[in-house]
Amino acid sequence: MDAKIISLFTHSKDVFFVMDMDGAIRYTNQAFLDTFNYSPADLEGLNIESICHPADKERKDENMGALLRDKKLTGYQSRIKAKDGCYFSMIWSLVLDDDGFIYSAGNVLTGMICNESHDIVEHTIKSLNEGFAVLDSNWTVIGFNPAFEAMANLEHAELQKTNFMQIKDLGINNKVEAEFSHSLTNNCTTQVQFLNTYSNTWLRINVYPYKNRLAVFIRDITEIKMQEWVLKLEKDVLELNASTQNTLAQNTAELLKGIENIFPEMLCSVLEVDDNDKLITLAAPRLPKPYCDSIEELPIGPNAGSCGTAAFHRKQIIVSDIENDPLWINYKHLAKPYGLKACWSTPVISSKGAKVLATFAIYYTTPREPNELELGIIARTVNILRVLIESKRTEENIMEQNHRLQTIANISSHELRRPVATIMGLVNLFDNEDLLNPLNKEIMTHLDTTSQELDGVIHSIVERTVYIKASGTDN
Repeated sequence: MDAKIISLFTHSKDVFFVMDMDGAIRYTNQAFLDTFNYSPADLEGLNIESICHPADKERKDENMGALLRDKKLTGYQSRIKAKDGCYFSMIWSLVLDDDGFIYSAGNVLTGMICNESHDIVEHTIKSLNEGFAVLDSNWTVIGFNPAFEAMANLEHAELQKTNFMQIKDLGINNKVEAEFSHSLTNNCTTQVQFLNTYSNTWLRINVYPYKNRLAVFIRDITEIKMQEWVLKLEKDVLELNASTQNTLAQNTAELLKGIENIFPEMLCSVLEVDDNDKLITLAAPRLPKPYCDSIEELPIGPNAGSCGTAAFHRKQIIVSDIENDPLWINYKHLAKPYGLKACWSTPVISSKGAKVLATFAIYYTTPREPNELELGIIARTVNILRVLIESKRTEENIMEQNHRLQTIANISSHELRRPVATIMGLVNLFDNEDLLNPLNKEIMTHLDTTSQELDGVIHSIVERTVYIKASGTDN
């Protein structure tokens, strides 16, 4: 390249670089380095495609054809990744020389945004559900949107010029502040998740440095974290259930303990419905035992508290105020001594829909109704309970059938052989030449007795076989 041209582009404020036909970068000016924050060493041997946005590849292939045909191309737009991972939208003018080198001069599109576009960006930021704030190098809040104002729980005038790290409702700890310092010092984006101990919520903060300032996006991810924990709990309980070492009651208790750890205000129970339509406690880790004893074997019915009614009507029953709900008129005196104020119960119905297996109940010590998150957790828990109960019942049924099959095998090998052997022996003793032989009469008597015995053994086998077939059609 001519020395004068090199000097011109070196001092130009436009972003400029030269690449060969394979996309290998051969030369860049200072504006390129400053805009994307690369050093000459970073770009050595680098291909332009490695810092272009993947979504621009199809457009690039199309425009290369036009460049080869016309030897020049103007108005070509692409996104280039800076060293910190952020993308800049660029508009380029390209020229292809006879030696196969492509000269590219460009400008950052954001520097050309009109006032109307600025209004759109400002409106979008204000409309975000996520909190957004701009901080200077001393963590002073110099800009924010309404969502951030709500998170901070401060008046607009109070929030201006406030130190971000000292906003009480955000619960910022030393680890989070260290991440902010690292982002600002190293000019790199970062993300941090932490428990806000002030409000007992989980927050996720994304930090983007720009010209010694930080753009900060904050999102409450409590629900996301809880869903992750519930998913892990379900996985752990199902793995536990796959082992035959634990009983159904033990596995159910582990599930309920996990839910109560995620939602500390919940008091959970599972009541099985027996063959007499009575409720039997399967698991209730944190409910007072005297209360559980007081409702043991209560019959289901149309007005039998939350669980009895849910099982009777085969639908979810939400009682937000035990003291004043007609379903609890005959049972509220049982709950009152233990401060139980609300009870939501959902039936666990068999997969074939034939019967109610159990009820899953959640108690609270304050009157309240479930929110969307809690309703979702209830539905997931009911599905897991169905799997636990049916798999254990299937397992028990298989064990029972195996026992009966073993019994049939024992009958076949011992009790059945004996009368058959007796009959065969008696037949051999029968005197066919002298039918009036007194011994024949005695043999016939023994044959009759033995055949009746054989009939009884066969009948016993048939009965057990019928039971095995019938037990496979339950639920």
